[in-house]
Amino acid sequence: MTERTLRHRSIDRPQRLFSLPVVVLLTVCPLLPAEELGGRSRSWEPRVPAAKNLSAAGRLLVNERPGQPWRSAESDESLHSRDLLLALPGVSARIETTPRAVELTLWGNLPEMSDFSGLQSAVILHDSRSFDLDFTLHRGRAIVRNLKKSGSARVWLRVDGAAFEVTLAEPGAAICLGLYSFWPRGTSFAVAPREEDAPVRRLSFFALKGQTDVKEGGTLHALSAPPGRAYLQWDSVNGTEDTARARRQVDPWADFERKPTVWARALADVVENYLTAVKSKEPRTVLFEMLDAASKGNDRAATLAEFSVLGLAAMNDIDRVVQALDDPRRAESRKAAALALRRWIGDAPGREQRLYRYLSERLGFARAQSATILQLLHGTLAADDPGTYETLIAYLRHEKLAVRELAWVHLTRLVPEDLVVPYDPAASPAERAKMYAAWKEAVPSGSLPARKPKKK
Repeated sequence: MTERTLRHRSIDRPQRLFSLPVVVLLTVCPLLPAEELGGRSRSWEPRVPAAKNLSAAGRLLVNERPGQPWRSAESDESLHSRDLLLALPGVSARIETTPRAVELTLWGNLPEMSDFSGLQSAVILHDSRSFDLDFTLHRGRAIVRNLKKSGSARVWLRVDGAAFEVTLAEPGAAICLGLYSFWPRGTSFAVAPREEDAPVRRLSFFALKGQTDVKEGGTLHALSAPPGRAYLQWDSVNGTEDTARARRQVDPWADFERKPTVWARALADVVENYLTAVKSKEPRTVLFEMLDAASKGNDRAATLAEFSVLGLAAMNDIDRVVQALDDPRRAESRKAAALALRRWIGDAPGREQRLYRYLSERLGFARAQSATILQLLHGTLAADDPGTYETLIAYLRHEKLAVRELAWVHLTRLVPEDLVVPYDPAASPAERAKMYAAWKEAVPSGSLPARKPKKK
């Protein structure tokens, strides 16, 4: 599940960190609350009971209207069409249609859990008499399972830019869906983007059990669980693949029953603490408190920071995430915020411009500084260009902590591990000057990082 090169009009544009566009101040447009997701699809249809929550209180979050705060769904609570339903990164939640026919599992992800590029799972249910389940998948992973005692279950799946008729052929048949967005390689931040400059949306289908038919328009794709043709992919540039691909076993990103790692067990403890606290407090408040606890430096600090920062981003609380990116006290929070903001601006068109305006107009960043941050957040940098390393190393001396942090994140990803020079973006100016000099020596201007020869 990697971001392969797509046939996109902006693919071939050069990737230059310093070739930032001329900055023009745009009309003030604040970051939206809980959120712009499904704005039109949530406004015209009736709000009626459509499903039941099968998960413990706190696992599933509900937003009834844009602008309202998120709340925790109670176990066995009736869920309504038009509401935005959310499972935080690292959390799963199960719901069941009314009447009982299909189970839908929202399956939040974290980078340590799988290589799937999505984080939270967000859906909207729709009122439909023609299908056993009608829903919009806005992002993330979801597992759809036929609960009927006999016969097939029919599902109408909507994503931004396409719709699919999914038929689970027999009782127990199940399919995993994965939807995420990203900026194509070669695109760069623009204050005034062109109409065609938009994130690519990619949807993957993986048959987990039994037979599932996926129909788009007049084309039918027959999927069957491994070792059959289990995998199919659609994206907003190329459309749906011509044929499904065979798999010998379930891909890790889609394997809901995979044995948890040691890190996943540590995450489970953090999630349980969250679920206990959210019974009596608003979800955002709980995440705020967990983020504060991460600063105490205990053995769970990294997990606490990642879960809370990515959770706040999932609920669109970007104000707090930006603060985490610029917080000199919390290295783990800054690292999580860098990931959260990069994914956030790729989830929908226009978000990068809103973040740019927020930095410039609300937080007082110079426009050039805001543009630099967005450029660093925007995507993959050219690993074969010496200018990339020269620019990133220069940013290690930048006056803004957020810029230094993002430059450091890129360097640790691009430079071979044995060449990485220790660096602390929040260190004193004198200490940073020494570390900058060490980086200049390790990767001189005009050169690429060279691996150290192995000792004989």
